[in-house]
Amino acid sequence: MRFLPLYLYANQQSGTDPLGNPINELVQTGESVGRFSSWTAEEIALDVRQITQNNRKIVTRAMKEALTAADKIKFEDLYYSITEIQGDDTTRWRIVVVNRYGSETA
Repeated sequence: MRFLPLYLYANQQSGTDPLGNPINELVQTGESVGRFSSWTAEEIALDVRQITQNNRKIVTRAMKEALTAADKIKFEDLYYSITEIQGDDTTRWRIVVVNRYGSETA
């Protein structure tokens, strides 16, 4: 299997505007390797088709603590929002369900 670099990003408050609203920016919190995984026929049959159209699965070795602290993943030069994390640190791999809808840039 061919794995590619995967970067984890979190929204961190960098200041406030004149009205007191927080200003957030993406800060890299970690990196790992990963690759896209396919939806199985069972997952497609169980879920609404819209979920499998808008979401992708990434298989990674990143620790669950790092994944839960992240808000976005940069993979293959595109940003993806994390919607679900499957698996824990007792298994070799974690599956991250991500959504790229509306996140062409950061």
